[in-house]
Amino acid sequence: MMTAAMPSGAPRRELFAEAFANLYGQGIRSILALLGITVGTASIIAMLNIGNMAQLEALKSFKSMGIDMLQIRAAQTGTGAAGFDRRLVDTLPADDPDVLTAVPLSIGRGQVTAGGVTADVATIAISPAFATLAELPLRTGRPIGEADDCGLVAMVGDGAATKLSAPGARLLPDAKIAIGDYGYTVIGILAPVPNESMNPTDYNDSVFVPFGCSRRIMQSGDPNMALIRLRPDVDSAAVGERVKARLANASSTLTVIDARGLVKAMKAQMGVYTRLLAAIGAVSLLVGGIGVMNVMLMSVMERRREIGLRAAIGATPRDLQLMFLVEAAALALVGGLAGVGLGVGASWFMARAMGWGFAVALYVLPLGTGVAGLVGMVFGIYPAITASRLDPIEALRAE
Repeated sequence: MMTAAMPSGAPRRELFAEAFANLYGQGIRSILALLGITVGTASIIAMLNIGNMAQLEALKSFKSMGIDMLQIRAAQTGTGAAGFDRRLVDTLPADDPDVLTAVPLSIGRGQVTAGGVTADVATIAISPAFATLAELPLRTGRPIGEADDCGLVAMVGDGAATKLSAPGARLLPDAKIAIGDYGYTVIGILAPVPNESMNPTDYNDSVFVPFGCSRRIMQSGDPNMALIRLRPDVDSAAVGERVKARLANASSTLTVIDARGLVKAMKAQMGVYTRLLAAIGAVSLLVGGIGVMNVMLMSVMERRREIGLRAAIGATPRDLQLMFLVEAAALALVGGLAGVGLGVGASWFMARAMGWGFAVALYVLPLGTGVAGLVGMVFGIYPAITASRLDPIEALRAE
C-alpha cells in the first residue's frame, strides 16, 4: 500500500507520524524487527544492571566495619606460636596519626562443652573494644567489659549457642561451659551476625573470652590477629606497611589485608564480568539491527513507486534518506524502550532469585535506548541511501 506523497521539507512531526504509519502497515515484519531490538536492548540493560547489583552486594560485605580497615594476620614460621606483642597493638593509635583504633585478637579452635553437649567451635580472645568495633549484636545478656579482663566469662555466637544447646534447653546467660580445663560463665548470646569480608572468622560459630589470662586456653597469650580502623582517605597501603614493620618478629610471618584493596579488586573483577555480559547483549542488539536493515530494504523494494512519486514532485535525495532513517530510528527507539522495561524486569527477577537487594543503575536506562536508536540509525543508512539512489522514472514504472 502506497502512502500519500509528502512534500520536500515536511515538518519532523509529520515525518515521524508517517514513519509509524508505514511501520504499522508492514505488520509482522516490523514486529519481528522490533522484537530483535527489544531482546538486544533488554540483554544489555539486564546484564549491566545485574553487574551493578553484584557490586553493591559485594560492598555490603564491608557494611559493619566499613572500608577504612586493616587486618593483620600472623602465621607461624619458627618453633614458637604465631603472634605479636599486644602492647605494640594497643599503642598504635597514639603512635600513628593515621590509626583511629587497634584491637588485638587471639583466635583458636577447640572443644567446648555445655551441659553434656560438646561442639568444635572457634575460640576468640578479645578486648572490650572489639564488640564495639565489630558491632556485634546481642540477642540477650551483656558484652565483655573492662571488669571482665581476666574473668572466666564468655560470649557465645548464635550458631555456637545452637550447637551447645541440649534438646529443648537453649543455652542462655548464666549457663556454665567448659573450654579446655576451665569453666566459664556465659554472660551474653549474640544475635546472628552477617559473615563479612573483614571478619577474621565466623562470629556465629565462635565463643568469645576476655583477652587477659586467655593463655589458659590459647596456645599463646599473644594476639595472632589485629583489626585496625584508619582515618578516612589515608593511604591504607602505606599504613599497612608501617604497621607490619612495627609488629614484625622472628617467629611469625605477617600478612596485611586491606579492605580498600579488596574493594578495588572486587570492583575490577565485577567490571570485567559486566563488560563481558554487556558484550553478549550487544551481539543480540547487533542481530536486531540486521533485522531492522532487512525490514527497511524490503520496504524500499516494495515502495519504489512511492519513492519515484516523491522524487517527481520535488523530494530531494536527502529527503528520501531522512524518511527511511526516521523509520529505522522509530523502529529502534520503540524496541529500545520496550527493551528497557524488559531488562529492568529481568534484573528484578534475578535479584529476587539471588536474594539480593534490587537496585536500578540509572545510567543504563538512557544508555539502552540511546544504543538502540544508534543501531537503528546505523543499520538504516544503507536502505536510506538505496532509496535515494533509485531512478525516479524507473521507480514510477515499478509494479
